[in-house]
Amino acid sequence: MRRWRPGPALGLVLVVAALLAPPASAQPTAGLPAFPLDDLTPGLFGYGLTEGPGGVERFDVEVIARQDGFGLGFPLILVRASGPLIDAAGGVAAGMSGSPVLLPYGEREALLGAIGYTFADAPGGLALVTPIGAMRAQGWATSSSRVGGDGATAAALAAAGIVPVATPVLVAGLGARALAFMERELLSDAFHGVQLLPGGGSATEITGRIEPGSAIAVAWVRGDVEIAAVGTVTELAADRLLAFGHPLLGTGPVDWPLVSAQVTALVPQRRVPFKLANTGDTVVGRIDQDRTAAVGGRLTERPDLLPITLSVAATNAAGIDETTTLRFEVVRDPELWPALVAVATLEALDRIRERSGAGTATVHWDVTLRDGPGLRMSETVVHAADVATAAARLTAAPLALLAQNPFQDPGVARVSLLMRVEDQRRDVEVRQAVSEAIEPVAGAVVPLFLRLQPWRRAGEVLALDVRWPEDLTGGVELVVRGATWPREPGADEPPDPDDAPLTFDELLVFLRERPRGGDLVVEARADGGNWQLLERVAIPGFVTGRVQLWFDVAAPEASGAHQEVEEP
Repeated sequence: MRRWRPGPALGLVLVVAALLAPPASAQPTAGLPAFPLDDLTPGLFGYGLTEGPGGVERFDVEVIARQDGFGLGFPLILVRASGPLIDAAGGVAAGMSGSPVLLPYGEREALLGAIGYTFADAPGGLALVTPIGAMRAQGWATSSSRVGGDGATAAALAAAGIVPVATPVLVAGLGARALAFMERELLSDAFHGVQLLPGGGSATEITGRIEPGSAIAVAWVRGDVEIAAVGTVTELAADRLLAFGHPLLGTGPVDWPLVSAQVTALVPQRRVPFKLANTGDTVVGRIDQDRTAAVGGRLTERPDLLPITLSVAATNAAGIDETTTLRFEVVRDPELWPALVAVATLEALDRIRERSGAGTATVHWDVTLRDGPGLRMSETVVHAADVATAAARLTAAPLALLAQNPFQDPGVARVSLLMRVEDQRRDVEVRQAVSEAIEPVAGAVVPLFLRLQPWRRAGEVLALDVRWPEDLTGGVELVVRGATWPREPGADEPPDPDDAPLTFDELLVFLRERPRGGDLVVEARADGGNWQLLERVAIPGFVTGRVQLWFDVAAPEASGAHQEVEEP
């Protein structure tokens, strides 16, 4: 889900799935030959299968043209869909991705492919079919297979005005702010979101079977928070399944839960008509391929999910101390799970505080690794307008460094998060630095006096004894700043560490010992030299601001020094 973005929110209730293995008679596409694309001519009539409120239904399909040259590695077939179901939806609806299309071929039927793409804002039932040959080649690939078309970009299709048929994203346990955060951070325009009632895990039973044309859902989060994408089954062959006819995220080999789904209504909309659906509570299979032509998986396998426990303590709107805990599982995709944890964090905060606003949040991470010692970290953030969103982003930051590290799979077994949020701002600004050293000498201790201004509290003076490195001589620039504050005036981000981790073990050390928001650091460098850390002090709260001093530092055997002090 590299940048998802859904549409308006609607109410929905999750349901528990009961998967019944479909008999051979319920698999009309199983074993059918692929329709030869060389024999495809405009005017051929066939039919498609897709689930409506009453179960899997047929709709009429007319072939209009074969379209090549989109950079996908395979052609697309332009068709017009029609019939009562299409009329009820007002066109090809979000959630129809993967609907199989069959054409007569000789004395039997052949499988042309699946509804996969459409034209942006095209009226009526115009759609583009992804050929079943491409779907089988990609959706049934192994993790190491090299298959064509995976490099096609959304921009190449957009140049021709082509977009994937929108995919409904069903959500439970998220309020409006967490849903909007998910939209901004994770979803692309190819997704169409539907909001569920707060609190995941409440469901009723689904009794439908999985078969070509039926609805399915690919889950990314399960538990007290639920997030799943809904599409349609194209083909079943033994325990293998093909669906969607386009990528969800296009990440290739994946490990995602497959759950059953049930369409409850067709919602006609001028922008994007869509299927309203419930998803099942039981994992019925595993998606292992997310390719340009198809999403593929197995009904006999189960994914390896990452368990998360998230506890948030705060004072609620009634002035009462309260703790809320969310327990859920996320897919192990390194690009996804840290951001999904951030979404859940914002939801947990909003359930207690029931508002946005200023405040201070302190986060404690306890990450259990399958091999080696675990990882424990703490961090504080202060925000003047929306501490909940700032805390959600903070929660994800070190997890993303761990999940996306270039060295090895981190082997995370579980993650526990404990957060405390308060309305009072506990930021402390560095306002002034003064040194009484008349002749600073390299290798000597230099007294440094810092004026600190806590937010709306009495100012403080902090005295530090700073030892100069023996190799730091001549004209020296000294900076005192919050550890997460930019070193240079006008910069947006704090500086990168001078010693970047070169191994996974070094990364773990960096995460454990990295500068924190409550740290004040003193750094210095000679003209043209590298920055050196002279002092690091933990301050209660969150340290902001920066000040500079300039010194002429004598070598140990020299004397005579000159200093300048710049006050902000």
